[in-house]
Amino acid sequence: MLHSGSQCYRFELDDAQGAGQLVTELAKLRDAGSPLWETLKASEPDSAWHAIATFLDTRSLLRETRDESGDALARQARHIRDLVSGTHAALLDRLGPGCRAIASAHAARLHGQIARTLAAGTSFFADGDPFDAAVQPNFFLGLAVIEFEYLRRASPPTLAAASALLARLAGLEASPGEIAPLLVAGGLYDEHDLASHLWLIAHCIAQGSTDAAARFAAAPLADLSLSSGLEFMRQTELLTRETLSLWGPNRYVTALEALKDASSPLIAGPYVEQYHVTRRFVEIVSPLLSKRLARPLRRLIFQYFAEEVGHEALESTTCEALGVTPRALDAMLPLPLHFAFVDALTTAAELDPITSFAAIMVIEGVFGEPPRLSLRLASVGEANPAFRSVSQDHDDLNETLNHNSIARDCFEHVPAICPARQRVTMQRILFLLELNHRAWDGIADFYGSQKELTLQGPFGRPMTPQL
Repeated sequence: MLHSGSQCYRFELDDAQGAGQLVTELAKLRDAGSPLWETLKASEPDSAWHAIATFLDTRSLLRETRDESGDALARQARHIRDLVSGTHAALLDRLGPGCRAIASAHAARLHGQIARTLAAGTSFFADGDPFDAAVQPNFFLGLAVIEFEYLRRASPPTLAAASALLARLAGLEASPGEIAPLLVAGGLYDEHDLASHLWLIAHCIAQGSTDAAARFAAAPLADLSLSSGLEFMRQTELLTRETLSLWGPNRYVTALEALKDASSPLIAGPYVEQYHVTRRFVEIVSPLLSKRLARPLRRLIFQYFAEEVGHEALESTTCEALGVTPRALDAMLPLPLHFAFVDALTTAAELDPITSFAAIMVIEGVFGEPPRLSLRLASVGEANPAFRSVSQDHDDLNETLNHNSIARDCFEHVPAICPARQRVTMQRILFLLELNHRAWDGIADFYGSQKELTLQGPFGRPMTPQL
Protein backbone atom coordinates (compact mmCIF):
# COMPACT_ATOMS: atom_id res chain seq x y z
CA MET A 1 0.00 0.00 0.00
CA LEU A 2 1.18 3.51 -0.91
CA HIS A 3 -0.25 6.34 1.18
CA SER A 4 -0.49 9.98 0.09
CA GLY A 5 -2.52 12.15 2.42
CA SER A 6 -5.95 10.55 2.69
CA GLN A 7 -5.40 8.55 -0.51
CA CYS A 8 -4.30 4.91 -0.41
CA TYR A 9 -3.11 2.98 -3.48
CA ARG A 10 -2.75 -0.83 -3.45
CA PHE A 11 -0.26 -2.71 -5.60
CA GLU A 12 -0.95 -6.40 -6.17
CA LEU A 13 1.99 -8.68 -7.00
CA ASP A 14 2.30 -12.44 -7.53
CA ASP A 15 4.53 -13.14 -4.53
CA ALA A 16 5.78 -11.62 -1.30
CA GLN A 17 9.37 -11.34 -2.56
CA GLY A 18 8.25 -9.17 -5.47
CA ALA A 19 6.20 -7.02 -3.12
CA GLY A 20 9.17 -6.55 -0.84
CA GLN A 21 11.40 -5.59 -3.78
CA LEU A 22 8.84 -3.03 -4.97
CA VAL A 23 8.70 -1.48 -1.51
CA THR A 24 12.49 -1.21 -1.50
CA GLU A 25 12.61 0.37 -4.96
CA LEU A 26 9.83 2.86 -4.24
CA ALA A 27 11.69 3.89 -1.09
CA LYS A 28 14.79 4.55 -3.22
CA LEU A 29 12.72 6.82 -5.49
CA ARG A 30 12.08 9.08 -2.52
CA ASP A 31 15.72 10.16 -2.96
CA ALA A 32 16.04 12.56 -5.91
CA GLY A 33 19.68 11.53 -6.33
CA SER A 34 19.02 7.80 -6.59
CA PRO A 35 20.50 6.10 -9.71
CA LEU A 36 17.17 4.32 -10.04
CA TRP A 37 15.70 7.53 -11.51
CA GLU A 38 17.94 7.11 -14.57
CA THR A 39 16.62 3.56 -14.99
CA LEU A 40 13.07 4.79 -14.68
CA LYS A 41 13.53 7.65 -17.18
CA ALA A 42 15.17 5.31 -19.72
CA SER A 43 12.47 2.62 -19.42
CA GLU A 44 10.65 1.38 -22.51
CA PRO A 45 6.91 2.13 -22.91
CA ASP A 46 5.91 -1.53 -22.43
CA SER A 47 8.11 -2.13 -19.37
CA ALA A 48 7.03 -2.49 -15.74
CA TRP A 49 9.07 0.54 -14.71
CA HIS A 50 7.34 2.70 -17.33
CA ALA A 51 3.96 1.51 -16.06
CA ILE A 52 4.91 2.36 -12.47
CA ALA A 53 6.26 5.79 -13.44
CA THR A 54 3.11 6.56 -15.41
CA PHE A 55 0.96 5.46 -12.47
CA LEU A 56 2.85 7.71 -10.06
CA ASP A 57 2.79 10.68 -12.45
CA THR A 58 -0.93 10.47 -13.21
CA ARG A 59 -1.69 10.38 -9.46
CA SER A 60 0.42 13.52 -8.89
CA LEU A 61 2.94 11.54 -6.81
CA LEU A 62 6.09 12.74 -8.62
CA ARG A 63 7.45 15.93 -7.12
CA GLU A 64 9.51 18.59 -8.91
CA THR A 65 12.88 18.71 -7.14
CA ARG A 66 14.65 21.33 -9.25
CA ASP A 67 12.75 24.18 -7.63
CA GLU A 68 14.05 27.56 -8.81
CA SER A 69 10.90 29.49 -7.91
CA GLY A 70 12.67 31.68 -5.35
CA ASP A 71 15.39 32.59 -7.84
CA ALA A 72 12.75 33.25 -10.51
CA LEU A 73 10.87 35.71 -8.30
CA ALA A 74 14.10 37.43 -7.32
CA ARG A 75 15.12 37.76 -10.99
CA GLN A 76 11.70 39.16 -11.85
CA ALA A 77 11.82 41.70 -9.01
CA ARG A 78 15.33 42.82 -10.06
CA HIS A 79 14.24 43.14 -13.69
CA ILE A 80 11.22 45.23 -12.77
CA ARG A 81 13.26 47.48 -10.49
CA ASP A 82 15.76 47.92 -13.33
CA LEU A 83 12.91 48.88 -15.68
CA VAL A 84 11.66 51.43 -13.16
CA SER A 85 15.16 52.86 -12.67
CA GLY A 86 15.91 52.94 -16.40
CA THR A 87 12.59 54.60 -17.23
CA HIS A 88 13.10 57.15 -14.46
CA ALA A 89 16.59 58.03 -15.72
CA ALA A 90 15.50 58.27 -19.36
CA LEU A 91 12.57 60.51 -18.47
CA LEU A 92 14.75 62.89 -16.43
CA ASP A 93 17.07 63.21 -19.44
CA ARG A 94 14.12 64.31 -21.58
CA LEU A 95 12.53 66.70 -19.12
CA GLY A 96 13.63 70.29 -19.40
CA PRO A 97 14.63 72.04 -16.18
CA GLY A 98 11.43 74.08 -16.23
CA CYS A 99 9.25 71.00 -16.44
CA ARG A 100 10.80 68.92 -13.67
CA ALA A 101 8.98 70.59 -10.80
CA ILE A 102 5.65 70.33 -12.62
CA ALA A 103 6.34 66.68 -13.50
CA SER A 104 7.21 65.91 -9.88
CA ALA A 105 3.95 67.47 -8.68
CA HIS A 106 1.93 65.51 -11.25
CA ALA A 107 3.71 62.29 -10.24
CA ALA A 108 3.00 62.90 -6.54
CA ARG A 109 -0.69 63.52 -7.26
CA LEU A 110 -1.05 60.40 -9.40
CA HIS A 111 0.91 58.29 -6.91
CA GLY A 112 -1.47 59.38 -4.16
CA GLN A 113 -4.47 58.57 -6.35
CA ILE A 114 -3.19 55.03 -6.93
CA ALA A 115 -2.63 54.52 -3.19
CA ARG A 116 -6.09 55.83 -2.24
CA THR A 117 -7.92 53.85 -4.92
CA LEU A 118 -6.21 50.57 -4.10
CA ALA A 119 -6.75 51.07 -0.38
CA ALA A 120 -10.45 51.75 -0.96
CA GLY A 121 -10.79 48.84 -3.37
CA THR A 122 -12.71 50.99 -5.85
CA SER A 123 -12.37 52.04 -9.49
CA PHE A 124 -10.14 54.91 -10.64
CA PHE A 125 -13.37 56.36 -12.09
CA ALA A 126 -14.93 56.73 -8.63
CA ASP A 127 -13.91 60.41 -8.40
CA GLY A 128 -15.04 61.26 -11.93
CA ASP A 129 -14.68 60.09 -15.52
CA PRO A 130 -11.16 60.91 -16.80
CA PHE A 131 -12.49 60.70 -20.37
CA ASP A 132 -14.48 63.88 -19.61
CA ALA A 133 -12.61 67.14 -20.31
CA ALA A 134 -14.59 68.87 -17.55
CA VAL A 135 -13.27 66.33 -15.02
CA GLN A 136 -9.67 66.32 -16.28
CA PRO A 137 -8.69 69.11 -18.71
CA ASN A 138 -5.12 67.77 -18.92
CA PHE A 139 -5.28 65.13 -21.65
CA PHE A 140 -2.20 63.20 -20.55
CA LEU A 141 -3.13 63.08 -16.87
CA GLY A 142 -6.56 61.82 -17.90
CA LEU A 143 -4.91 59.16 -20.05
CA ALA A 144 -2.69 58.13 -17.13
CA VAL A 145 -5.76 57.53 -14.93
CA ILE A 146 -7.41 55.50 -17.70
CA GLU A 147 -4.21 53.45 -17.85
CA PHE A 148 -4.32 52.90 -14.09
CA GLU A 149 -7.85 51.52 -14.38
CA TYR A 150 -6.77 49.29 -17.26
CA LEU A 151 -3.77 47.98 -15.32
CA ARG A 152 -5.84 47.46 -12.15
CA ARG A 153 -7.84 44.92 -14.12
CA ALA A 154 -5.28 43.58 -16.61
CA SER A 155 -1.93 43.57 -14.77
CA PRO A 156 -1.78 44.56 -11.07
CA PRO A 157 2.02 44.10 -10.90
CA THR A 158 2.42 46.65 -13.70
CA LEU A 159 0.28 49.11 -11.74
CA ALA A 160 2.55 48.54 -8.73
CA ALA A 161 5.60 49.20 -10.91
CA ALA A 162 3.97 52.38 -12.27
CA SER A 163 3.34 53.49 -8.69
CA ALA A 164 7.01 52.87 -7.85
CA LEU A 165 8.04 54.93 -10.90
CA LEU A 166 5.78 57.80 -9.86
CA ALA A 167 7.16 57.66 -6.32
CA ARG A 168 10.71 58.09 -7.66
CA LEU A 169 9.65 60.96 -9.92
CA ALA A 170 7.97 62.63 -6.96
CA GLY A 171 11.00 62.10 -4.71
CA LEU A 172 9.04 59.81 -2.37
CA GLU A 173 10.19 56.67 -0.62
CA ALA A 174 8.63 53.59 -2.23
CA SER A 175 6.81 51.54 0.40
CA PRO A 176 7.34 47.74 0.60
CA GLY A 177 3.64 47.34 -0.17
CA GLU A 178 4.20 48.68 -3.66
CA ILE A 179 6.68 45.93 -4.47
CA ALA A 180 4.74 43.08 -2.82
CA PRO A 181 2.34 42.50 -5.75
CA LEU A 182 5.37 41.89 -7.96
CA LEU A 183 6.30 38.88 -5.86
CA VAL A 184 3.03 36.93 -6.06
CA ALA A 185 3.94 34.81 -9.10
CA GLY A 186 6.80 34.65 -11.57
CA GLY A 187 6.28 34.79 -15.31
CA LEU A 188 2.54 35.42 -15.07
CA TYR A 189 2.48 38.85 -16.71
CA ASP A 190 4.33 40.06 -19.81
CA GLU A 191 7.43 41.96 -18.74
CA HIS A 192 7.97 43.41 -22.23
CA ASP A 193 4.51 44.98 -22.07
CA LEU A 194 5.41 46.19 -18.58
CA ALA A 195 8.34 48.10 -20.10
CA SER A 196 5.97 49.62 -22.68
CA HIS A 197 3.50 50.63 -19.99
CA LEU A 198 6.18 52.27 -17.84
CA TRP A 199 7.39 54.21 -20.88
CA LEU A 200 3.78 55.23 -21.57
CA ILE A 201 3.30 56.51 -18.01
CA ALA A 202 6.60 58.40 -18.30
CA HIS A 203 5.36 59.92 -21.57
CA CYS A 204 2.12 61.02 -19.87
CA ILE A 205 4.09 62.74 -17.11
CA ALA A 206 6.45 64.44 -19.57
CA GLN A 207 3.78 65.64 -21.98
CA GLY A 208 1.33 66.38 -19.19
CA SER A 209 3.83 68.95 -17.88
CA THR A 210 3.75 71.02 -21.09
CA ASP A 211 1.30 73.47 -22.62
CA ALA A 212 0.39 70.80 -25.20
CA ALA A 213 -1.48 68.86 -22.50
CA ALA A 214 -4.64 70.97 -22.67
CA ARG A 215 -7.61 69.13 -24.17
CA PHE A 216 -8.48 70.06 -27.74
CA ALA A 217 -11.52 72.26 -28.25
CA ALA A 218 -14.40 70.12 -29.51
CA ALA A 219 -17.74 70.75 -31.15
CA PRO A 220 -20.50 71.32 -28.57
CA LEU A 221 -22.83 68.48 -27.70
CA ALA A 222 -26.34 68.92 -29.04
CA ASP A 223 -29.38 69.06 -26.76
CA LEU A 224 -29.91 65.39 -26.00
CA SER A 225 -33.17 63.56 -25.48
CA LEU A 226 -34.30 59.97 -25.37
CA SER A 227 -33.63 58.49 -28.81
CA SER A 228 -33.11 55.28 -30.69
CA GLY A 229 -29.66 53.81 -31.09
CA LEU A 230 -29.48 54.73 -34.78
CA GLU A 231 -30.47 58.33 -34.12
CA PHE A 232 -27.88 58.54 -31.35
CA MET A 233 -25.22 57.16 -33.71
CA ARG A 234 -26.21 59.69 -36.36
CA GLN A 235 -25.72 62.52 -33.88
CA THR A 236 -22.38 61.04 -32.76
CA GLU A 237 -21.22 60.93 -36.37
CA LEU A 238 -22.19 64.61 -36.77
CA LEU A 239 -20.28 65.48 -33.60
CA THR A 240 -17.27 63.55 -34.89
CA ARG A 241 -17.29 65.22 -38.31
CA GLU A 242 -17.63 68.71 -36.80
CA THR A 243 -14.87 68.09 -34.25
CA LEU A 244 -12.43 66.64 -36.80
CA SER A 245 -13.15 69.58 -39.09
CA LEU A 246 -12.44 71.94 -36.19
CA TRP A 247 -9.08 70.26 -35.51
CA GLY A 248 -8.01 70.02 -39.13
CA PRO A 249 -5.56 67.37 -40.39
CA ASN A 250 -3.09 65.81 -37.97
CA ARG A 251 0.63 66.38 -38.51
CA TYR A 252 1.05 62.98 -40.15
CA VAL A 253 -1.49 63.73 -42.88
CA THR A 254 0.15 67.12 -43.49
CA ALA A 255 3.61 65.53 -43.76
CA LEU A 256 2.33 62.75 -46.01
CA GLU A 257 0.69 65.20 -48.41
CA ALA A 258 4.07 66.87 -48.96
CA LEU A 259 6.02 63.60 -49.24
CA LYS A 260 7.54 62.48 -52.53
CA ASP A 261 10.02 59.83 -51.36
CA ALA A 262 8.46 56.34 -51.33
CA SER A 263 11.35 55.02 -49.21
CA SER A 264 10.86 57.56 -46.42
CA PRO A 265 10.52 56.17 -42.88
CA LEU A 266 7.32 58.20 -42.76
CA ILE A 267 5.72 55.49 -44.94
CA ALA A 268 6.88 52.59 -42.75
CA GLY A 269 5.93 54.26 -39.46
CA PRO A 270 2.15 53.69 -39.56
CA TYR A 271 2.51 50.04 -40.53
CA VAL A 272 5.01 49.41 -37.73
CA GLU A 273 2.77 51.07 -35.15
CA GLN A 274 -0.46 49.61 -36.53
CA TYR A 275 1.05 46.14 -36.21
CA HIS A 276 1.21 46.65 -32.44
CA VAL A 277 -2.42 47.76 -32.40
CA THR A 278 -3.56 44.91 -34.65
CA ARG A 279 -1.77 42.17 -32.71
CA ARG A 280 -3.80 43.16 -29.64
CA PHE A 281 -6.94 44.22 -31.46
CA VAL A 282 -9.14 41.35 -30.30
CA GLU A 283 -8.56 42.56 -26.72
CA ILE A 284 -10.72 45.58 -27.61
CA VAL A 285 -13.62 43.32 -28.59
CA SER A 286 -13.21 40.51 -26.08
CA PRO A 287 -14.73 42.31 -23.01
CA LEU A 288 -18.03 42.40 -24.91
CA LEU A 289 -18.03 38.64 -25.52
CA SER A 290 -18.84 37.84 -21.89
CA LYS A 291 -21.58 40.45 -21.49
CA ARG A 292 -25.16 39.23 -21.68
CA LEU A 293 -25.97 41.28 -24.75
CA ALA A 294 -29.14 40.78 -26.77
CA ARG A 295 -28.75 37.93 -29.25
CA PRO A 296 -28.43 40.04 -32.42
CA LEU A 297 -25.71 42.14 -30.74
CA ARG A 298 -23.91 39.02 -29.50
CA ARG A 299 -23.88 37.61 -33.01
CA LEU A 300 -22.46 40.84 -34.42
CA ILE A 301 -19.72 41.11 -31.79
CA PHE A 302 -18.70 37.46 -32.06
CA GLN A 303 -18.55 37.85 -35.85
CA TYR A 304 -16.43 41.01 -35.51
CA PHE A 305 -14.07 39.20 -33.13
CA ALA A 306 -13.71 36.26 -35.54
CA GLU A 307 -13.04 38.57 -38.48
CA GLU A 308 -10.22 40.35 -36.62
CA VAL A 309 -8.34 37.29 -35.34
CA GLY A 310 -4.98 36.88 -37.06
CA HIS A 311 -4.91 40.21 -38.93
CA GLU A 312 -1.51 41.02 -37.42
CA ALA A 313 0.02 38.58 -39.93
CA LEU A 314 -0.96 41.00 -42.72
CA GLU A 315 0.66 43.93 -40.91
CA SER A 316 3.78 41.89 -40.16
CA THR A 317 4.16 40.97 -43.85
CA THR A 318 3.85 44.62 -44.82
CA CYS A 319 6.52 45.57 -42.26
CA GLU A 320 8.87 42.92 -43.68
CA ALA A 321 8.38 44.39 -47.15
CA LEU A 322 9.45 47.73 -45.68
CA GLY A 323 12.61 46.26 -44.13
CA VAL A 324 11.49 45.54 -40.55
CA THR A 325 12.20 42.02 -39.33
CA PRO A 326 9.66 40.12 -37.17
CA ARG A 327 12.24 39.93 -34.40
CA ALA A 328 12.67 43.70 -34.41
CA LEU A 329 8.89 44.17 -34.31
CA ASP A 330 8.66 42.02 -31.21
CA ALA A 331 11.66 43.61 -29.47
CA MET A 332 10.76 47.27 -30.03
CA LEU A 333 8.53 49.42 -27.84
CA PRO A 334 5.45 50.82 -29.60
CA LEU A 335 5.05 54.58 -29.55
CA PRO A 336 3.25 55.44 -26.29
CA LEU A 337 -0.07 56.71 -27.63
CA HIS A 338 -0.51 53.82 -30.05
CA PHE A 339 0.05 51.44 -27.15
CA ALA A 340 -2.44 53.42 -25.06
CA PHE A 341 -5.05 53.30 -27.84
CA VAL A 342 -5.72 49.60 -27.27
CA ASP A 343 -5.80 50.04 -23.49
CA ALA A 344 -8.28 52.93 -23.64
CA LEU A 345 -10.60 51.12 -26.04
CA THR A 346 -10.42 47.94 -23.95
CA THR A 347 -11.27 49.91 -20.80
CA ALA A 348 -14.19 51.55 -22.59
CA ALA A 349 -15.49 48.12 -23.63
CA GLU A 350 -15.24 46.86 -20.04
CA LEU A 351 -17.08 49.92 -18.72
CA ASP A 352 -19.88 50.31 -21.21
CA PRO A 353 -21.08 48.47 -24.36
CA ILE A 354 -22.73 51.65 -25.72
CA THR A 355 -19.38 53.48 -25.73
CA SER A 356 -17.66 50.44 -27.19
CA PHE A 357 -20.13 50.19 -30.09
CA ALA A 358 -19.71 53.88 -30.91
CA ALA A 359 -15.91 53.63 -30.57
CA ILE A 360 -15.80 51.19 -33.50
CA MET A 361 -16.22 54.31 -35.64
CA VAL A 362 -12.97 55.71 -34.19
CA ILE A 363 -11.19 52.50 -35.15
CA GLU A 364 -12.73 51.67 -38.51
CA GLY A 365 -13.62 55.16 -39.76
CA VAL A 366 -16.78 57.21 -40.04
CA PHE A 367 -19.49 55.54 -42.09
CA GLY A 368 -19.45 56.77 -45.69
CA GLU A 369 -15.98 58.34 -45.48
CA PRO A 370 -13.35 56.93 -47.90
CA PRO A 371 -10.09 55.69 -46.33
CA ARG A 372 -8.15 58.78 -47.49
CA LEU A 373 -5.04 58.05 -45.45
CA SER A 374 -4.77 54.47 -46.73
CA LEU A 375 -5.27 55.65 -50.30
CA ARG A 376 -2.56 58.29 -49.93
CA LEU A 377 -0.14 55.79 -48.36
CA ALA A 378 -0.77 53.37 -51.22
CA SER A 379 -0.21 56.15 -53.75
CA VAL A 380 3.12 57.26 -52.26
CA GLY A 381 4.27 53.64 -51.84
CA GLU A 382 3.59 52.60 -55.44
CA ALA A 383 7.30 52.81 -56.25
CA ASN A 384 8.00 49.89 -53.90
CA PRO A 385 6.66 46.71 -55.62
CA ALA A 386 7.04 44.48 -52.54
CA PHE A 387 5.19 46.98 -50.40
CA ARG A 388 2.48 47.55 -53.00
CA SER A 389 1.70 43.84 -53.24
CA VAL A 390 0.90 43.43 -49.54
CA SER A 391 -0.01 46.83 -48.09
CA GLN A 392 -3.58 46.87 -49.37
CA ASP A 393 -4.54 43.41 -48.10
CA HIS A 394 -5.74 44.58 -44.69
CA ASP A 395 -7.57 47.63 -46.05
CA ASP A 396 -9.22 45.56 -48.76
CA LEU A 397 -10.31 43.00 -46.18
CA ASN A 398 -11.86 45.65 -43.93
CA GLU A 399 -13.69 47.15 -46.91
CA THR A 400 -14.98 43.74 -48.01
CA LEU A 401 -16.25 43.03 -44.49
CA ASN A 402 -17.87 46.51 -44.23
CA HIS A 403 -16.19 47.22 -40.91
CA ASN A 404 -16.95 50.94 -40.97
CA SER A 405 -20.68 50.10 -40.79
CA ILE A 406 -20.43 47.90 -37.68
CA ALA A 407 -21.24 50.76 -35.29
CA ARG A 408 -24.48 51.48 -37.15
CA ASP A 409 -25.24 47.75 -37.37
CA CYS A 410 -24.95 47.48 -33.58
CA PHE A 411 -27.13 50.47 -32.82
CA GLU A 412 -29.82 49.20 -35.16
CA HIS A 413 -30.53 46.66 -32.40
CA VAL A 414 -30.62 49.24 -29.57
CA PRO A 415 -34.14 50.71 -29.57
CA ALA A 416 -33.57 53.39 -26.91
CA ILE A 417 -30.72 55.22 -25.14
CA CYS A 418 -31.28 57.71 -22.33
CA PRO A 419 -29.74 61.24 -22.55
CA ALA A 420 -27.34 60.66 -19.62
CA ARG A 421 -25.78 57.60 -21.28
CA GLN A 422 -25.60 59.46 -24.60
CA ARG A 423 -23.66 62.31 -23.00
CA VAL A 424 -21.16 60.01 -21.28
CA THR A 425 -20.56 58.12 -24.51
CA MET A 426 -20.08 61.28 -26.59
CA GLN A 427 -17.55 62.63 -24.06
CA ARG A 428 -15.64 59.36 -24.22
CA ILE A 429 -15.73 59.34 -28.02
CA LEU A 430 -14.26 62.86 -28.07
CA PHE A 431 -11.39 61.65 -25.86
CA LEU A 432 -10.74 58.64 -28.09
CA LEU A 433 -10.79 60.83 -31.20
CA GLU A 434 -8.24 63.11 -29.56
CA LEU A 435 -6.09 60.13 -28.56
CA ASN A 436 -6.16 58.90 -32.16
CA HIS A 437 -5.30 62.38 -33.48
CA ARG A 438 -2.39 62.79 -31.07
CA ALA A 439 -1.15 59.26 -31.83
CA TRP A 440 -0.86 60.15 -35.52
CA ASP A 441 0.94 63.36 -34.55
CA GLY A 442 3.35 61.12 -32.63
CA ILE A 443 4.08 59.04 -35.74
CA ALA A 444 4.87 62.21 -37.68
CA ASP A 445 7.16 63.47 -34.91
CA PHE A 446 9.05 60.19 -34.47
CA TYR A 447 9.37 58.95 -38.05
CA GLY A 448 9.12 62.21 -40.00
CA SER A 449 12.56 63.49 -39.02
CA GLN A 450 14.36 60.23 -39.85
CA LYS A 451 16.59 59.71 -42.88
CA GLU A 452 16.94 55.96 -42.28
CA LEU A 453 14.22 53.94 -40.58
CA THR A 454 14.76 53.55 -36.83
CA LEU A 455 12.44 51.95 -34.29
CA GLN A 456 11.83 52.87 -30.67
CA GLY A 457 13.79 50.57 -28.39
CA PRO A 458 13.88 50.22 -24.58
CA PHE A 459 13.68 53.52 -22.67
CA GLY A 460 13.06 55.35 -25.96
CA ARG A 461 16.49 54.56 -27.35
CA PRO A 462 16.81 54.10 -31.14
CA MET A 463 16.81 50.51 -32.43
CA THR A 464 17.65 49.07 -35.82
CA PRO A 465 14.76 47.51 -37.80
CA GLN A 466 17.03 44.69 -38.98
CA LEU A 467 17.43 43.12 -35.54
